[in-house]
Amino acid sequence: MSQKILVIDDSLASSKAAETALAQNFGNVDVLLAQRAAEGFDRFLIAQPDLILLNESLPDMDGEAVVYRLLNDPLTSSVPIVVMSSNGHGDKLKARYSNVVRSISKPVSAESLLPVVSTQLAQAKASPPPSSVILFRDAAKVVFAGHTGFFSLRNALQMAYGDMMTGVLRIFINRFPVELFFSKGRFLFATTRNFQLYLRDSPVILNSTNLGLVMEGQANQGASGCPLFLFLAGRNGFPHDDVVQITREHGQRLFSHLWTAGRVNFEFSELGEFPDYARNFPPSTDDPDNWVLASLRHVRFDALTASQRPDPNGSPAYTRKGYELIQRLKLNDVEARFATAINGAESLQQIAKKISIPLNDALLIVFRFQALEIIDYWSSTVLSLPPQTTNPGGMAVAS
Repeated sequence: MSQKILVIDDSLASSKAAETALAQNFGNVDVLLAQRAAEGFDRFLIAQPDLILLNESLPDMDGEAVVYRLLNDPLTSSVPIVVMSSNGHGDKLKARYSNVVRSISKPVSAESLLPVVSTQLAQAKASPPPSSVILFRDAAKVVFAGHTGFFSLRNALQMAYGDMMTGVLRIFINRFPVELFFSKGRFLFATTRNFQLYLRDSPVILNSTNLGLVMEGQANQGASGCPLFLFLAGRNGFPHDDVVQITREHGQRLFSHLWTAGRVNFEFSELGEFPDYARNFPPSTDDPDNWVLASLRHVRFDALTASQRPDPNGSPAYTRKGYELIQRLKLNDVEARFATAINGAESLQQIAKKISIPLNDALLIVFRFQALEIIDYWSSTVLSLPPQTTNPGGMAVAS
């Protein structure tokens, strides 16, 4: 399983430089980014890192406050922190807090960063296989398993759909997996026993719901995995009409966090019968690519890792099967206009200007279309290379 480093730094340029240096020297490391302390804490709901690189001052919280909070939470207290300091306070934090293992000066160079990271990752305790700590798992019913470093989640969804499987796809993140239920290859909904992650985008929906019932539903979800909305509907405590649609869409929102969580383990288990809360849930009519697209729409730009953020000066072009796939997808209006504007010649900025959308929105569409293998995206570095010609011996040479 790949190791993970969380960089909490409000400077995207600094984060990008750190990620580039780490990617070039540690092939098994995923770098997750957060520009604010609150975003950093949110990351722990998705994937607990093996190491944190922390800027000593952030827009929403002082670095010392971040260190103190991490140290006093049992879930995060054992994660080592390297403070990136520009005023010398990092050494004071190291002397005061046991979870601060090193302080390095900013601007951070590869020469100062890499030895520290190498030492800390080597000292990180090996984690047991994530599936081994799941009490409600039956190993005999596992049909297939994999790791997204070798086999994508999209391919896993297509396999379950194509083979008309009935069961649950578990994706292992942090302490609790995300669970996606299938009935004869059709999608039901995604859920998790980590109700904090499940409910992080739900306050508006729950504002008119009895607080006591919500708390009871949270406890029930933590024990059984039953989505809060289904629990409330069963108690006649959810005033919204279409609880099926809300549960389905909320599951896609939950699943969207997986696209930016780095590499993770997953497995599909057959089920003889569903839990009571899933037994009568109607399956979706979406195929895997439409289900994935709906989930990808919930990914925010600031959640993308540095390696996932497309070069704004690049240019998209359809893959061999991309144009055929785009005809089968349920595109929204902006995606449809973007798809129509792709001609392999214009840059992303030109396309965004032509269809009158913000550049960040265009970058997110590129991210979605790349995840679905609809387009290839050529960065400005590649586009600026001199054209290749062939010499008489058949060798390609720059002209």
